Amino acid sequence: MLRIMKHTPAHFRHNFIVLLTDYIFFGVAYAFLNPNTVLPAFARTLTDLEPLIGMVPTVMAAGWLLPQLGAAAWFGKASRKKPYLLRAIYAGRPVYFFLAFLIWMGLPHYRPLMLGVFLAGLLYFNVLDGIASVAWFDLLAATIPMEHRGRLVGMAQFASGVLSIGVGGLVGAILSSPSLPYPNNYALLFLASGLALVPSTVALTLLKEPERKESTVSSSEPRSSLSEFVRQLRSVWREDQNFRRLVFTRWLVGLFGLSLPFYILHATEVVGLPQAVTGWFVSAQMVGGIVASIGLGWMSTRIGPRPVIWVGALNALLSPLVALLVHFYPAGSVLYLYPLVYFCFGITNNTWMLGAYNYLLEIAPEESRPLFVGLYNTLGGLLIPVSLVGGAILRATSYPFLFLVTALGVALGLWVSLGLRDSRQKKAV
Repeated sequence: MLRIMKHTPAHFRHNFIVLLTDYIFFGVAYAFLNPNTVLPAFARTLTDLEPLIGMVPTVMAAGWLLPQLGAAAWFGKASRKKPYLLRAIYAGRPVYFFLAFLIWMGLPHYRPLMLGVFLAGLLYFNVLDGIASVAWFDLLAATIPMEHRGRLVGMAQFASGVLSIGVGGLVGAILSSPSLPYPNNYALLFLASGLALVPSTVALTLLKEPERKESTVSSSEPRSSLSEFVRQLRSVWREDQNFRRLVFTRWLVGLFGLSLPFYILHATEVVGLPQAVTGWFVSAQMVGGIVASIGLGWMSTRIGPRPVIWVGALNALLSPLVALLVHFYPAGSVLYLYPLVYFCFGITNNTWMLGAYNYLLEIAPEESRPLFVGLYNTLGGLLIPVSLVGGAILRATSYPFLFLVTALGVALGLWVSLGLRDSRQKKAV
């Protein structure tokens, strides 16, 4: 670590540790309320309608993605981004404690009311986290030089993955414990997630934001006029071919979300695996993330983020293919392949930061980073209804058809990603 930090700015060591701590504990909090296993399983206790279960990732994606372009317009040119980050996380993160209290008090016995409050709480948290992320990405790029970002993310994903494997086992034990009957078991998971966010929040509070170059910020005009902001958006979309291809890759590979909330239902209700498999799947996802962080962190640092994007797309394709295999051959040792669905997704999930977002930060001009991040994530909002659509497809057809559609869409995204140019060749467009 000392060798790594030689010849770097004075704030680098402190901010490296701060962002490492934030990333690790946010990952642990994510594991306690995994949106691909725990949250859909909780939603299933509140409704029998698959499209409503598909609303869980839908409202989370809508909350996180849609506000980001507005956030970029709001404070993209501000000389300091940290105040906006702190306001958003201090306002949003306590909602998990509130939901834990309501669940503990028995609100899930009033299923429609609890479902509405649950979805509203997820939306509230993700709106504020989405606003915070625009500032977070800009601060990451401003405080951590390009050649160290892959290492930071890889180390953080490895550490949070190791911790989250244990969390997965704990989640399974909590959900199956006779001493923690429903809904107290889920209340404890929401409480644990909220507590895990505390050190993450403290770490971000201690972040030291560097002074910006006068040419890249305007402290007197932190906001663009509407016409100027729209002109900048059009310029980015029309003139940057790499950015457009990156967005199309995201849209197509993001179709893995069609099936994502329904793997856990397929495993327990169709294949016949026990309820404790929820914890196994959390752990499998975290192991996949660890594998990704070890190899892909090095790859992103040494070679660049482009091959990391390809690895993520390939693993997103493998998940529905493994589910199809288990569906048609649900016997013997084949059943034990099901955790590979989440193992592959764990790899894919960890490639977003190491791959797509690193690529985005490398092609974006310094003065336009919030604009690029906000536009990229807001355009990703087209994927918001993807899980809802997946639920509708499932209700109208079958699990095999849903998994097949998912695989075809992701395969097309992998093909599109192969046309991305090297981001380290001076932003060739």
